Amino acid sequence: MSMFVLICSIAVMAEDVNFLTNRFQWEKLPTATLMNMGNDYMNVKNQPDSGMLCYSLIANRYNENLKREELEQCIRATCYVGTIYRTWYNNQAEAYKQILKAKDLAEKHQYNDYVVRTLLEIGNLFWRQCGLQHNDEFEKNAIDYYKAAFYKAVKTHSLNDLPVIMNNLNYIACSKNDFSISSKERIIYKTLELPETADKTLADTINNGVDFLSNGQLQQALNTFSNASVENLNTHYENKINMRIMLFEFIYYTQLRMGSPDVLNTILKTKDLVEKEAPSYINGIYSQLSIYYIKHNNQELANKYELLWWRATDSIAQTSQAISMSQKGFLYELEKMNEEQRALTLKQERDRQLLWVVSGFLILALALLTLLFINRNRIKRKNRVLYKNNLALLAADEQRRKIDEEQNRAEIEKYGTTRMDEQSTEELWQNITHVMMYSQEIYDESFNVARLAELVDAKPNYVSQAINQQEEWSFSSLLAHYRILEVCRRMNDTANYGSYTIEGIAQSVGYSSRSHFVKLFKKQTGLTPSDYIKQAKSKNTNTI
Repeated sequence: MSMFVLICSIAVMAEDVNFLTNRFQWEKLPTATLMNMGNDYMNVKNQPDSGMLCYSLIANRYNENLKREELEQCIRATCYVGTIYRTWYNNQAEAYKQILKAKDLAEKHQYNDYVVRTLLEIGNLFWRQCGLQHNDEFEKNAIDYYKAAFYKAVKTHSLNDLPVIMNNLNYIACSKNDFSISSKERIIYKTLELPETADKTLADTINNGVDFLSNGQLQQALNTFSNASVENLNTHYENKINMRIMLFEFIYYTQLRMGSPDVLNTILKTKDLVEKEAPSYINGIYSQLSIYYIKHNNQELANKYELLWWRATDSIAQTSQAISMSQKGFLYELEKMNEEQRALTLKQERDRQLLWVVSGFLILALALLTLLFINRNRIKRKNRVLYKNNLALLAADEQRRKIDEEQNRAEIEKYGTTRMDEQSTEELWQNITHVMMYSQEIYDESFNVARLAELVDAKPNYVSQAINQQEEWSFSSLLAHYRILEVCRRMNDTANYGSYTIEGIAQSVGYSSRSHFVKLFKKQTGLTPSDYIKQAKSKNTNTI
């Protein structure tokens, strides 16, 4: 391995080696704080490993239920992770994976700024691969993604990255000597109102220079590119270096078209900058020098730089491999952290879902209990009302008994035991009710209309007719009425009948079938025998 590769390996291994010890402390930091730290490590301190950790911690916090501001930072951090994989670790596959993930999330949550940013980054991936492999398909893909980013930005008014997109399209157009690649976009770009920033100023300058080039105004183009500056750009250090290299390239392509003798000087200046700040791009410079010397019939130097191109390409591959090996431990720890965070996020999501289910169940159970409580109280109130109504009926029946007894005594005193031979229906009905109120025979299970007729000294059909005319009842209904009244009296008399079962009380008044008795009782009182007994016991307890 070359000395250059060894130096790169040692430098990368030494960079920020202690930051993993801070991982657990950093995990507790707010998302906004982590984002500021990551930006500081990338843009000021030039420590990509620490920046990667900050952004990864944020990206792993993604959850659909986050507030919009934090959700936006998670998507931005995911995109930054992909960019670091591309620019610092030269891991294009992982970069592509992370940027696609960020793109999907941005589209899902309609963060148009980051849809544009991810399209731009995918274009950068393809253009980088095109520079390494000279693949026309990669070049076409890069152009397509840059244009997709451009029109998405215009359509959604997400203009933050538009200057960079325009610069990239113009660079490809200039390097391919095909200004139609960016001609339409240059026209549209000039109609847009963008914030006045250093990025916009640089993009405006490059746009004007390319316009001059496309119109054959080579000197004006050269002057324009030469006066451009990248010093005030709001971006991290590597991007500034890339933009300086891009400006040298614009000057180089312009001088090449002019046939300027300064072409070689421009290439050499670019070579010095690249060797110092961006050695991974040096193979492109050697290729330009080889082509230059071929055109100027200096085969010896052409062969020299072609050989250097081969060596540089091989060295870049070895450097990339060496960097990967030296950072293998870091990336392994990072991936392990990501897996742990994903598992934790999944567990938290499941716990949250379980909490929602349990909460929903508890709310439902509480609602049901509340409804049951309300319904129970309603039934209690209804039962109390029905019980009071039945007490009123019992009181009325008792009053009627007293009146009937007084009338009977008065009639006996006046007429003795003399009876009319032909009883009127009214008199017959009075006799029937007298029997029903005072005779214990009605509680005999075998009591029937024939026996009632014997007791009132009338024919059975007259008895049935009198009952129907007076109350529009049948004999069975009349018998049930008086039996149920007696049942209610006995249930209210908890002192004498409190130990009786419902079946016992029912049988004592002539009912051997519990179900038949319960049906008749509820029809007359509106309560079940059990509910009636509860009301009676409650009343007696309160009375005591």
